[in-house]
Parts: sequence; C-alpha cells; structure tokens
Amino acid sequence: MVAKVVLAGAAVVAAGCLVGGAARAASRGEITVRWFGHACFLITSPSGVRILTDPFDSTVGYPVPQAEADVVTSSHDHFDHNNVSAARGNPTVLKGNGRYEKDGVKIYPVASFHDTEQGAKRGPNTIFVMEVDGVRLVHMGDIGHDLSRRQLDDIGRVDVLFVPVGGTYTIDAAGAKRLVEATSPRVVIPMHYKTAAVQIPIAGVDVFLKGLDNVVRCDSNEVRLSAASLPKATIVYVLDYR
Repeated sequence: MVAKVVLAGAAVVAAGCLVGGAARAASRGEITVRWFGHACFLITSPSGVRILTDPFDSTVGYPVPQAEADVVTSSHDHFDHNNVSAARGNPTVLKGNGRYEKDGVKIYPVASFHDTEQGAKRGPNTIFVMEVDGVRLVHMGDIGHDLSRRQLDDIGRVDVLFVPVGGTYTIDAAGAKRLVEATSPRVVIPMHYKTAAVQIPIAGVDVFLKGLDNVVRCDSNEVRLSAASLPKATIVYVLDYR
C-alpha cells in the first residue's frame, strides 16, 4: 500500500495541482506536467525543455495533443502511443533505444514488454527514464508485466512514476500497485485508464485508487513539481485531462 504522509505535507503537495502554466512554474524553478489524456503528458523543465510522451491519434477519444515539443517519446508502435507527428516544431523522436541529453535533461530507455509473454502477444515496450532538474520521472508506457530485478536496477531511483492502471492491454490495478511497491516513488500519476472521453475496454482509475492513502484529485490537467517539494512518502495525483 502507498505509505502515508503527514497532513501538512499533503497540503503543501496538493498546491502543486493549481493551474499556473509552464512559464509561471519555470520562474519558480518547477517542472510542469500536463496531461492530455491516456499516456500522453507534456513535461516542461524549468529551462523550457518540452518532452511529449506517447501522443495518440484521433481514434482514442481525447483531442489530439497540440503542443510544441523538443523531444517526443513513444513507448511502442501502437496508434494510441505513436502519433509523433502531432508534436509541433522539430522535435527529437525517441523510440526503442533512443537517448537524449541536452540542456540539463537526460532521457534513457529501459527495455520491457507489452505483455507477460516476452512480447509474443503485443510486442516490446520501452520505459523512458527522464532526469529533469534533479527529478527522475519514469514513464512506463504500456508495461504488461512485473519488473525484473535487472529492470529495477536499470531504472534506478524513481521520484515520479507514470503508471498504466486500466488493465486489458497493460498491467491492471493490482499490477500497478505492485509496481508502485517495487519502485517506491515519491509521486504516482496514474494513466491509461477509462474516462468519459474514451471507449477503450479498460478499467477506470478508481479500481487502482481503492485502499490507497494520500490521493489528491486535481481539478486541473497540470501539476507542478520540484526536487525540493517532493513529498517524503508516496502521494498519488489524479489529473483531469480537461
């Protein structure tokens, strides 16, 4: 189970949900995480580097992301994670073994699978580890299995974990909780679950949240983070894609 934090700490972290925009966050030395829905986030560093993760196409149900990006990561080549052309600008695209290191941002891959059968059913999946201004953010993509000891070692410390929780095509709520326990992140952001916008046969986020402590439901699609403000014990942010 996700560990408890003191009430005062929870109140401070909850303030990170407030809408402030990337520019305001940068002025405070904060990282902005914006959720477009599904597994797609725009992560903006304090220096302005923009990372777009797993952009989807119009068939998913959410509005297709419209964002300037310097880097785009795609965990695997499925329509709901590989619409890299949605990114504006001339971004570096990372797939498979792709790596990036520039302007204080480092991104590297950890190989995994989309299923429990070594990729035989749904193929490979790439976990991307992002080091941004002292914060380590780990996007699990469509991980379909528990992590091995070697994968955990390759991932290293986890400050912010983006984890799929909807099941069917990825790990389910129970698998997501095991992953949280294995990685001990400071912040968990669930993704890849059913909302009113999508008709994909996956479970909603409440199945994952059941029994967890320190859940903060944000009334916005953004959260602001910094190395100095990370909680001492795990907290779960549930973002609103709208």
